[in-house]
Amino acid sequence: MRRNISMLIDENTPNWLASLVMDGILGGVGGVVVFVPLMLYLYFFLAILEESGYMSRVAFLMDKIMTKLGLNGKAFVPMVLGFGCTVPAIYATRTLEDESSRRLTAAMAPFMSCGARLPVYGLFTAAFFGAKAGMVVMSLYVLGIVVAILTGLVLKNFEMFKAEGRALLIELPPYRVPSLRVIVKSTLTRTGSYLKKATTIIMGMLMILWALTYFPNNGDTANSYMAKFGKTFQGVLKPTGFADRWETVAAIPPSLAAKEIVVGFMAQVLVGDKDAQEIEDEVNHETTFIEDTVDQLAGLGVAIKDSIVGVVSLDVKGLFSVPDESEIEEEGSGVVAATKMLWTDELAPLRAYSFMVFILLVVPCVVTLGAIKQEFGYKFTGFIIGMLLVVPYIVSTLVFQIGKLFF
Repeated sequence: MRRNISMLIDENTPNWLASLVMDGILGGVGGVVVFVPLMLYLYFFLAILEESGYMSRVAFLMDKIMTKLGLNGKAFVPMVLGFGCTVPAIYATRTLEDESSRRLTAAMAPFMSCGARLPVYGLFTAAFFGAKAGMVVMSLYVLGIVVAILTGLVLKNFEMFKAEGRALLIELPPYRVPSLRVIVKSTLTRTGSYLKKATTIIMGMLMILWALTYFPNNGDTANSYMAKFGKTFQGVLKPTGFADRWETVAAIPPSLAAKEIVVGFMAQVLVGDKDAQEIEDEVNHETTFIEDTVDQLAGLGVAIKDSIVGVVSLDVKGLFSVPDESEIEEEGSGVVAATKMLWTDELAPLRAYSFMVFILLVVPCVVTLGAIKQEFGYKFTGFIIGMLLVVPYIVSTLVFQIGKLFF
């Protein structure tokens, strides 16, 4: 699709305008649309659980455990969804009747390590941890859960998050076969609401990030405003251990668009642009709209097949698997080798781990922020952004400073 639209941009089109259309606007649309299948799956299966009568039983079974965090049993579902994607986790808080519980659940859900962070883990574990990559990634998942629990225990003492303390009174309806018509209608209505209300803020944020990465040197990322940001805030983030390199600091703002962007950003600033022959090959390899569509459908089919196989096989080990080096290298030739050279001292693995911890806990993507704004308003969104800047700074600093004692 991007190739076909690029044909409409002729040689007289200013570079900044072409980049705005291709990377800013199309990238923004893609950032929203890519979540539509996920939202459809979420709302479809939530509707099945609701209509079948099982959702009430999950809430009842988990209520005793969740009460210790100041939540009720219904909060368990959004927390679990957070491991796949934080966006549906935020929307799933609608199942909670208590507004304080909804806010507390929404504040804890971003600490669950979503799938978008895996490419970042894959890059840095491949560069610094080798065969221990799986254990390192598992420790990040566990750390996210621990931080979420500690955050919940602190926040539940504040008025805005303090639940009413009532016992969970819930009707346990009999199991029944859900109506397909009701399920489809509920799924389409909820997904349509997501697209209608989330698009504006997401598009705006992504275009701002594009401008910061493109200017003032017309796409020269290493000398962009984003790079200047990284060099400016190196001193502030120095206690975290990874900020002795401006590249890792500058990679944090682009992660607001999507956490996977960190890998592409690293490829740009560490490896550089592709050589002329690679660019010429890509330009000469024109495709039609039908061919692009077939490629997209084929990719969707592979993704669906892999998802079904993963669910049926109950591959628990696969939960902590990361992309291998060959997959990562698709983002940029030599990016793993270049990442290895970020740090060469004995503390290099600790610095890399501290950076991954920061990416794990820092402000989630703009799609998630759009969902939080839609559900809870600007004031609460501002609170979440502030909290998710302070918490990763504290935790990454503790990880690095304490870790140094063992190196």
